[in-house]
Amino acid sequence: MHMKTLLILLVLALATIFALVCVLLTRGRAPSTCQHQPPEQEDTDDGQSLVFADLTPEEMVQVVRYLQGNLGVQLVDASRAKPSDNCIASVDLQVPAKAEVLRFLDGGGARPPREALAVLYFGNQPDPNVTEYVVGPLPTPAYHRDVTVQKYGGKVPYYRRPTLAVEYKQIAGFLKSQVFPTAPSFMRQVMEYDGASLAALTAAPRGFQSGDRITWFVLFQNVSGFFVHPVGLEVLVDHSSLDISQWAVSRVFYNGQYYRDMVQLESAYVQGRISVQKVRKAPRDGDFSSMKPRAPSAALFPLQYEPQGPRYSVRNNHVLFQAWSFAFGMSVNTGLRLFDVRHKGERVAYEISVQEALSVYGSNCPGGMSTRYMDGSFGIGRYTSPLVRGVDCPYLATYLDVHYLARSQVSRISKSALCIFEQNLGSPLRRHYSNLQSLYYGGLVNSALVVRSIATVGNYDYVWDFIFYQNGAIEGKVQATGYASSSFLHGDGLRYGNRVWEHTLGTIHTHSINYKVDLDVGAEKPISSLGSESGTGSPAGFLSVSGVGRKQAELAGTCDLLSDSHVSSRLPPHLTSNAFTPTGWSSWRAGGMDWGVPGLCEEDRGRRWHQALQVLRVRLGTEPGAAWAAALGHLLLGAGCRGIADDGGAVARGAVVLCLVLLRMEERRPCGVCCLPSFCPVGLREGEHPSAPSLRASLDCSPLRKRGKKNKPNQTQPLLSASHWEDPAAGNPPCQTVGTLSGSADMNVKTALILLILALATIFALVCVLLTRGRAPSTCQHQPPEQEDTDDGQSLVFADLTPEEMVQVVRYLQGNLGVQLVDASRAKPSDNCIASVDLQVPAKAEVLRFLDGGGARPPREALAVLYFGNQPDPNITEYVVGPLPTPAYHRDVTVQKYRGKVPYHRRPVTGKEYVDINALIQRELRKAPRFLATCCESDGTDLAILTTAPRGFKSGDRATWFVLFHSVAGTGYYLLPVGLEVLVEHRDLRVSHWQLRQVFYNGRYFASMGVLEEAFVASLLEVVRIPKPQAEAVLGSMRPQRPPGSPGPLQYEPQGPRYSIRGNRVTFQGWSIAFGMNPNSGPRLFDIRYRGERIVYELSLQEALALYGSNCPGGMLTRYLDGSFGIGRFAYELVRGLDCPYTATYVDRHYLAESETPKTNQNSLCIFEHDAALPLRRHFSDSQSLYYGGLRKNTLVIRAISTLINYDYIWDFMFHSSGAVEVRVHATGYISSSFLHGRGTDYGNRVGPHTLGTMHLHHIHYKVDLDVDGQLNSLETQDMAYKIMKEPWSMQNTIEQLYLRRERLEREDEAAFLLNTPMPRYLSFASPNPNKWGHPRSYRIQITSFAGEHLPASSPMERSISWGRYQLAVTRRKEEEPTSTSIYNQNDPWTPTVAFADFIDNETITNEDLVAWISVGFLHVPHAEDVPNTVTVGNGVGFFLRPYNYFDEDPSADSPDSIYFSSEQDARACGANPLACLPPAAACAPHLPPFRYGGFLNLSLALPPGGL
Repeated sequence: MHMKTLLILLVLALATIFALVCVLLTRGRAPSTCQHQPPEQEDTDDGQSLVFADLTPEEMVQVVRYLQGNLGVQLVDASRAKPSDNCIASVDLQVPAKAEVLRFLDGGGARPPREALAVLYFGNQPDPNVTEYVVGPLPTPAYHRDVTVQKYGGKVPYYRRPTLAVEYKQIAGFLKSQVFPTAPSFMRQVMEYDGASLAALTAAPRGFQSGDRITWFVLFQNVSGFFVHPVGLEVLVDHSSLDISQWAVSRVFYNGQYYRDMVQLESAYVQGRISVQKVRKAPRDGDFSSMKPRAPSAALFPLQYEPQGPRYSVRNNHVLFQAWSFAFGMSVNTGLRLFDVRHKGERVAYEISVQEALSVYGSNCPGGMSTRYMDGSFGIGRYTSPLVRGVDCPYLATYLDVHYLARSQVSRISKSALCIFEQNLGSPLRRHYSNLQSLYYGGLVNSALVVRSIATVGNYDYVWDFIFYQNGAIEGKVQATGYASSSFLHGDGLRYGNRVWEHTLGTIHTHSINYKVDLDVGAEKPISSLGSESGTGSPAGFLSVSGVGRKQAELAGTCDLLSDSHVSSRLPPHLTSNAFTPTGWSSWRAGGMDWGVPGLCEEDRGRRWHQALQVLRVRLGTEPGAAWAAALGHLLLGAGCRGIADDGGAVARGAVVLCLVLLRMEERRPCGVCCLPSFCPVGLREGEHPSAPSLRASLDCSPLRKRGKKNKPNQTQPLLSASHWEDPAAGNPPCQTVGTLSGSADMNVKTALILLILALATIFALVCVLLTRGRAPSTCQHQPPEQEDTDDGQSLVFADLTPEEMVQVVRYLQGNLGVQLVDASRAKPSDNCIASVDLQVPAKAEVLRFLDGGGARPPREALAVLYFGNQPDPNITEYVVGPLPTPAYHRDVTVQKYRGKVPYHRRPVTGKEYVDINALIQRELRKAPRFLATCCESDGTDLAILTTAPRGFKSGDRATWFVLFHSVAGTGYYLLPVGLEVLVEHRDLRVSHWQLRQVFYNGRYFASMGVLEEAFVASLLEVVRIPKPQAEAVLGSMRPQRPPGSPGPLQYEPQGPRYSIRGNRVTFQGWSIAFGMNPNSGPRLFDIRYRGERIVYELSLQEALALYGSNCPGGMLTRYLDGSFGIGRFAYELVRGLDCPYTATYVDRHYLAESETPKTNQNSLCIFEHDAALPLRRHFSDSQSLYYGGLRKNTLVIRAISTLINYDYIWDFMFHSSGAVEVRVHATGYISSSFLHGRGTDYGNRVGPHTLGTMHLHHIHYKVDLDVDGQLNSLETQDMAYKIMKEPWSMQNTIEQLYLRRERLEREDEAAFLLNTPMPRYLSFASPNPNKWGHPRSYRIQITSFAGEHLPASSPMERSISWGRYQLAVTRRKEEEPTSTSIYNQNDPWTPTVAFADFIDNETITNEDLVAWISVGFLHVPHAEDVPNTVTVGNGVGFFLRPYNYFDEDPSADSPDSIYFSSEQDARACGANPLACLPPAAACAPHLPPFRYGGFLNLSLALPPGGL
């Protein structure tokens, strides 16, 4: 063929290749499936944990067979046994004695024999009894021993036996065949009984004295959720006789009246002597009790998934997660139990187990008033229900079956009854943002392992969780859902609960849960550790972490075969180093960078390719195919190996291997020589998150396609084998092979022909890719939120000031006050300056006229705080300036707000004042050079200085203790005290007159630094030498101690966010909220509505108090009131993916403080929907009808985080689909510390060589202006009480009847509940308007707090924090009482500008506009685990606002996320079950925006060097 023709064809081929590549690059690509990596921690258990393992079905069978053949009595199957029979009630594991187990686990002793505990009912004996046998050894039993007397001190009487299921069936048959027929007219006409239309629910206990077996059975309509459909009929059955024919009815109850039996009831009915309450017959689905969805499915909820697979491992009954290891099991009676719980190889707890769940009921019906359920006797483990993927646990959790033998001789299985998963809690475990001394951020996302089971015992579903946190903490938690138990409403029924339907009384009851926790703390380290303490567990080899098992070994072997050929000598050294590990097919990690490998560009490419093909042909025994050609095409285009993996479809993994082989033959070339720029090696750009590139790469996968059918990592799927070189898509033939390459480097016809063939092969490969490539979009498609925002800008009445408005206010004040104003950032105390400008929130009456009454929009105004130091009478003045955006007036509101002028000494300390104080201290430190050099290896300039507060002991004082610390860049200096503290007097307005009044060092006080130096020189001073810390080993460093591992679970929104934000307003599933940020007091929310009705007018943070104790002056005096420093002002930028979920919405906040220029804290507030990985409500029914109904707990979260010197406060406001609002604060950051000396440990714990973690309390105060169904509300309380009474059906026994005590509080003094004193369990803001069932529409306040003791009332500064006296105080709302404190209280707490105690003046609070003032907090005694800094686990407090009869039923019943399916439906069908639609609907790659962080850019935000 002519050379020119060949060249023309070659050019055309290349043009075709270019066109095909363009199509590929612009066409949607199906997301790849997530690549799993094995967990980092290798399981070295070697089967030791099996000593705690539940019995297998085979073992249970062997135990039953052994007992049947060796007891010498006939055993009837318990599923059909009569009370007079012998039967096996249950078989469960007999846990070996702890001493035996520890000898085996820790001492190398023999494995304890495996034994079972069998419970037998002997009814067919002269002395009927319950006997327990230990049977062993398993799996082949050879002995049994009676342990009953040993365990219980005597035989167990037969009447104590739990009721078998068959006995309930026999009682039901007795009622149906012998009892109900005796009242035919009543049953037919009143009950509409047809033989199957009633369901019976047992009460317990069964009588009033030992030997009784007399049970009340409550009758309900036999419909879905029958527990809330009582018909008013209850029957007392005496079933104590072992002869069923002797059972009898002892009493009958109907609608408040007792009868001897059904015959007497029938007679009274026929004669018209009873009051009949006809209950409307409910449809089969239960009507109001139905859990069927009432709204069509909408946009998918957020999901969590694991980009590189689970980071935990489950092997038999043993779990490994990071440093945790434990064995798990399920007791048939008591439920979930854990054994041998270890952290970092050391046993923390030998056993953690559920013991009992008690429910005590109250009612005026006999069944309810006598019920005290002990659920262990029913079987918490036995009734552990199957878990529904995606509601009960995350869709991608690991699900395990539970086997049990109870009430039958055949073992049963509860499918997927236990789940294990790692949960990203959507918040930091710990974090700190620093702009003092050095600029850095450190944090750790709060990701925990959860072990969960859910037991459905009758009406209630108990969610049992054991949670393992990364900081070594364990949380045991139970949550109750399901159906309420109810009674028939009659007479004084409302003394025992609330009416929830026409004839249904939701009865008062308590839930009490008991756990056993066998802690083994501080034991010797086990000889045989159950888990590796560290290490990746990954063998060497560049593909070793992509999978495990035999096939992986084959692939690794292939790589080794290739590496020993002559071409491997050309491999660049960095590719063969041990640090070269893959994160997946699409990227290769080396030294913290993502590398795109440059293409080949040597002139002798053809020869080298030919060599590579020959190597692979010889080694692997196969011919090159289309996948190989695709590899060549990618390299030809300069795409490198990354592009191959991106293609998927017809491009087999073999192409990647070939690509790597080819690259081994090439010298490393600089990017840009012959590779596309988009595939250049990617390093970290300045300011970029170190893990962001790899994180985004790891997320580019299809989450719900990443596991096999059982939702577990596929351990055996080969990554590559000889038979899988080609990977054709289903239904398409594989691409055909091409010829081999040959020829020389000379440009002749043969070379051109070879290139043409290669080009045609490349075209063919690209066509294969196009034909087989998925057409799904590469990123998740967003749907608009369902709820349309109809606000029309009304919420802007609450909007924070814009920077432009702030500038206009400053200009107006500069031109209209008639005094010179100095910029506060450089103002001296003797100057006039603008301290701050913020929104002046309009009066509530004006706002409501505008929002609700169609009135005019209130004028927009600002509140400006000015410091007038350059006046004869220096003072603080507050002006309201308006209207905005063009101010035309100002008015002085100081006297109106504070009833007088505000003295100048009360002003908060400015940044400029701290600069001047720092300069003074530095001058004074130079007077003691030898002392500083000896004690601290310092000249003073490298020491950090921390303020204390308040500043003296009486009004007018301004003398502050400053504590000195070693300062190491990039770390928290708060843990490095040097023992030196100084007292600075800075009251005078002339900075030159400030002086250092006193010095403290190591327990002694000195008049000055000079005197201290003299004492040191004269050897009269005991000096503790503290070497200057090194950055790499400093106490409190937050730098990671180990390289990053696999990313944990991440949340994404398959169809986009389901909330919307417009201006300062967010809407979400019926909720609408206006949000803002006060620079001083922090987050504030307004006009909170649910389903269009206002619930809360204002919900705002007021103050955060930290009160310390120490034997050093700085610590012993400190009472920080953080509002004076600026809770909102210091809410800095949030770190994407750690402080909030990566895909959250981030909002900027603006403020003007201590400057004439507005500042922006960008991304300082985040809003997101959080997947709580928990059902909000659910019920599994296996009685009367078979169905499941549930709803995921998804919550809208509004969050800000304030860094106030050492502490970081996480402020959360959460909105639930049940209509509840949750407010929560977590504390993290660094503890404050003192120098350890003398009796320092009386005030805390030693946490470092010379560091005392000082005890302190955190108290947080909130304002909650509830408007429940209108402004006019009253305060109602409800609580439980017992009364001793004769049981009404025989009057022979006494009963402790639980009842509901209701009270309406009339005055403010009654509604002021002191801290740490009992408070009514139910406290509600009640509307005068009733709901459908006649109850006042109400919202309940439920507080969760562990507050320390309030400051004694005798303290001269107590009035300034008098809000802390009360856990809750309810007052009438007054416009002149907008806040519970003032920023001026910090520096003059002895004459407080605002004293909250004055708000409580015993005014009436009935049908008034009320405000709830809520205090929450906790005592913190720092300990070793607070280093490097404090974690959020266990350090969270808050409160709920929960609807209480506000609605007619649970509003979440209307949620489009509801799930329901029954035994009559195929739960796998998408049409019947929306969860079945998840795999295809959620199979998209989340789009992650590039990581950016600008928190260090606006350095003017930072306080001056030297800190506070």
